[in-house]
Formats: sequence, C-alpha cells, structure tokens
Amino acid sequence: MEATSPYKMSVSLNVVTHLGLNLYSNIPAVLSEAVANAWDAEANKVTVDIDKAAGTVTVYDDGSGMDLNDINEKYLTVGYRRRDATGTLTPNLNRPVMGRKGIGKLSLFSIARTVEIYTVKAGQKHAFRMSLDDIKSAITDEFSGDSPYRPKPLDVSNIAFTKGTKIVLRDIKKNLHQTESALKKRLARRFSVIGPEFNFALEINGDSVSVSDRAYFHKLQYLWLYGDQTYTDKIRDLAVNAEQVEIRLSETGQGGKVFGWIGTVYSSDQLRDQGENLNKVVVLARGRLAHEDLLENISDSSFYRQYVIGEFNADFLDADSGEDITTSSRQRLDEDDPRFIDLKEFFEGEMGNVKKAWGEWRETKGVEVAVENTAVDEWFKSLGIESQKRARKLFGTINSLEIDDDSKKKELFAYSVMAFESLRYKDNLQALEEMSQPALAGFISVFKSVDEIESALYHRIVNQRLEVIEKMQAETDADSKEKILQELLFQHLWLLDPSWERATDAHLEERIGKTFAGVDLTEEEKKSRIDIRYKRVSNAHVIIELKRYSVSTDTYTLARQVRKYRDALRKALKDRGESNPYIEIVCIVGKSLSDWAQDDGRAESAQTLGPINARVMTYDELLDNARGLYSEYLRGREGLDRVRKVIESLES
Repeated sequence: MEATSPYKMSVSLNVVTHLGLNLYSNIPAVLSEAVANAWDAEANKVTVDIDKAAGTVTVYDDGSGMDLNDINEKYLTVGYRRRDATGTLTPNLNRPVMGRKGIGKLSLFSIARTVEIYTVKAGQKHAFRMSLDDIKSAITDEFSGDSPYRPKPLDVSNIAFTKGTKIVLRDIKKNLHQTESALKKRLARRFSVIGPEFNFALEINGDSVSVSDRAYFHKLQYLWLYGDQTYTDKIRDLAVNAEQVEIRLSETGQGGKVFGWIGTVYSSDQLRDQGENLNKVVVLARGRLAHEDLLENISDSSFYRQYVIGEFNADFLDADSGEDITTSSRQRLDEDDPRFIDLKEFFEGEMGNVKKAWGEWRETKGVEVAVENTAVDEWFKSLGIESQKRARKLFGTINSLEIDDDSKKKELFAYSVMAFESLRYKDNLQALEEMSQPALAGFISVFKSVDEIESALYHRIVNQRLEVIEKMQAETDADSKEKILQELLFQHLWLLDPSWERATDAHLEERIGKTFAGVDLTEEEKKSRIDIRYKRVSNAHVIIELKRYSVSTDTYTLARQVRKYRDALRKALKDRGESNPYIEIVCIVGKSLSDWAQDDGRAESAQTLGPINARVMTYDELLDNARGLYSEYLRGREGLDRVRKVIESLES
C-alpha cells in the first residue's frame, strides 16, 4: 500500500462489499453508471472501447474532469450526495443530474478487479489505480484500526487529453463475449438522452449509438403514444412498420407527467433477442433506466401481454423535492412509494385500453389477410353474424404470428377453418342438450358435421404421419436408420405415443436439457448413446434416450443409466418449484436387449423398468407399430367433405 498516496477513500469500506462488488451482474449495467457519471460531468461525448485480446474496457468522457479535491471529496467518497452538495442541475448546461446515492462508481468492481482513473481539470492531471484485492485487505484491516484504503498513484505523463476522465477496467471478471452491436443495443435501451438534440454522444469501438440502436421499433405492429407532438412524431418515424397508432393522454391520476409508448409486435417470438427478453415495459427517469419491467407489477396475465413492449419516461418519480425512490439494486423502484403506485395505476388503465384495441385490430387484420383467398372468402361470407365473430377471432390469432413462408400461413388458415368447425360442433352439442325431443333430421345433421370434421382431421394427420414413417422405413441400412431416426424422432413425438403431438415448453426443455450434460456417466455409457433429450408433453416430463444401433445392452445396465437421468431431472424440476413431477422414460435401441432372449425375459424386463416409468422399443418396432396404427386409421376414413374441400383449396 502506498503510504504517501494523496488519494483517500473516506468511507467504511465494508460498504464497498455490500453495495459495490456485487451491485450488478452484467457489463451493460456497469457501463451505464459510467455513462451517467459522464452526463453529470457535462460531457459532450463518451467513448467505450473494448479490447477483447487485452481483456480491457476503457471509458473516456470529455467532461469537466476532476482535481484532487473532487477525487477525494466526491469521487472517492462513497455515498456522496451530488444533488445535496452542488444542486440538482449541472452548472453550465443545466442538465438534470442523474446521480443521487453516490454508490454507482462502486459497480465497476462488479466486473473488474482493477480500475484505473486518469483525469484532467483546469490543467491539473491526476491518475490512480484501485485494486479489488487491496480494497478487501483494507476492509479486513479496518477493524484493527488500520488507515483507510489509499489508491495507488500512477504516472500522469502519458495522459494525452486536455480535459475529462478516462476509466480503464482491467482483470475483467466477466466474459467479454458480447459483440459491439449487442452492447450498443443494451446501452441504447438504458438511456433516452443520447443524440444531437441532447448534445450527448456515445460511441462503442468507434460506432455511434443512437435511439434506433434499440432495434425494436421496426418490430412494432400497433402503437400507443404518450407525450407532446415532437416526441410522438419522433417515435412514429422510428416505428415505420406500425399499422395502427393511437395518441393517448399523458397525465397520471395524481398529475404526474409521462411520455413514452406501448407497442405490440406481430409475433411474441420477436421479443426474444439474443438471450434478452424484450417482453417488458421499462421506466426511465431523468433520461436513464430506473425500473426494468413495469409489466411485472400488474396482475393481468391475458394472452395479449406476451406481445407487449414499451417505455415510459416519468421524471416525477425522481423529483428533487421527493425522497429517493431508487432501491439499492439500482434497477428497480420502491414499489410502495405513492409516486410508483400512481404510475402503476395509470399503466394498468392504459393496458386495459391496449388489450381491447389490440384484440379488435388483430381480428380485423386477420380477416383481411385470410379472405384474400377466394375459397376462404366464400366460406366466411356463408357464415352467420355470430359465427363470423368467432371466425374473426380465429383469423386474428393466426395472423398475429409472423410467418415468412406463405405455404405455412395457408396451412395455419386451414387449421383455423377446422378449429371454427370444431366450435360449431360444440354449439350443436349444446343445442342438442337443450332439445326435449330432437327431430330425427336435426339429430342426423348434428352428427353429419361431426363426421366431416373428424374425417378432415384424420385425412391430414394420418397422411402426414405416414409420409414420415415411410421416409424412415425406406432406409434399410443400420447406419442410415440411426441417422434418420436421430434427425426425426425428437421432432415427431407421436412416433412414441399418438397423444404426444408436440413439445409444450421449448424454453423449459432447453434449460433443463442442459442438466444432462452434467450427469456422471462412464465412458462406455457415453459412447453407447447417440442422444438424450428432455421433452415436456401434456402433463408429463419425458426423457428419451436413443441408443446407437450397434450397441448391445441389458435391462439392468439400461435401468441403472436412466435412473441417473431421472434423478438429475427431478433435481432440476425441484429447483424450479416442482416437487413431485410425473416422469416417463423411453429408450430406443437398435438391438433387442440381451436378456430378452431368455424365457419370459421381455416380461421380466418390463417389470424391472416399470417402477421407474421406463419402457424400451427397438428401431424396427417403433416404425412397425406406428405404421400399423396409422394405416388402420387411413383405411377407415370417410370420403371428401365440404370442410376438406376448403382446406385442399387453400393448399393448392
């Protein structure tokens, strides 16, 4: 430690551990604190340079810089309350000061073990280094009466700039895997004051950051705007693909002013962006992120919510006259504060309007797209008023998905016709129950519609499934069978069980599926299988293990191995709150198990595997069983009906 250092951190250093070292968990959040400090320093430009090879992050701003007094009394004083000491506006540019708690600077240690500061003010140059290890030692020494932590002075002769502050982060604890474009998006989403109109520029590795780098405006289909015309016009220009726009009032129930927008996208899949969930409405105050997701604070979980994204700027939440509403996490607001409750109530009211308008607009657009096909148009016009209302909802649901492939969209509209007919069937059943003495003609009419729907459904499903089976059975070579089964099995779960149409939670499968990578297997066990997958179907958790065609194994060995996967899955599900899951295990093998050759071997094998809900099928049995089942369905199907004619006209 440098005893002669002129720099001193004057604070109980235990605060550094609680409020700094673990303040944030990602690089964009940490850099946001540096950008906010640059804004308060009246910088016109901030540059962020990431050197992945050297493992460093450098942030430079051309702001006011710091002299020795600023360094010790302001920067190194954790908890320094800028607004109380020097006012709520910056001295020259009258910018609303972003900093309030005086702890954001500590966030640098969330991602770096070493922080170097180089700064120039009025010709005075200063430089010093702070080490995480030294700070931790100082925290220990603090209780033995040692002197405060003193950062190490650095040579100032290499400082080439004439004003401002440069921060160099070394010994980075986080992986610098993010691309410049990804970092630009994340920083652009955290600030609303970047751009020439605010005289505040941000660059990352030489590329300018702008509001358009948020990279979600082009996804918006419907848009609700709040604020003055200058602001709403700006958002309109960014959301060039928005089909419907509504201007709303921008004052809360208690008179708080807001400006911002709520938008919905074509498909909920668009709100997943390289691991980041965009299905949220952020709150900004004084130009920076204050609350990560306002959607979490409302109870409405209706379907439309999955399509929502938005931003609200609410400076009244961080008014100088009020108490500090920001929590220690720095990314959430105090949800019991009356100002937050006021914003929440305003937002809930607006979401009610969004829900209603979104449903109406989506249905109208869905009908417009669907009836572009002549067959659908004629079918739709033949419906009564009440039936058309239901068809509108179905078309709207289909049209809310963004699908580039026209043939796929036609297929979805075909299913919507079938879904509508299913609804009509349910209505017929209700009418049948209400009849005291149904007429014979009416009775036949009801069941005629049932037959038509079932016939069309079987015709499509069975033919499609037989095509898959025939493709797989065409391969007679063992290696080819192994490859094509690996390729198709996990996409077509009905090969294992006709009721397993498809997986129901792809995100859960992806997360839990990774747990199998950590299962302790012998080298022989690893080599014996091609793949192991977790699938969530209906109300069951399913483990599917596909063995290599050439592998010969027995019931005991197989049971021992799948128990490992079952136990790993149970632990993963328990960690997410599911304590008693129903787990089914299916093992697909190329050859019969070696102990099946014994008398009653297969029956005994089933008894052994039964208690752990496991079963075994060979490659050939899997395909033969499936083909026999669906061929029987196909042979018994009815002739073409009116519903199928509509469907086939869509596919032609």
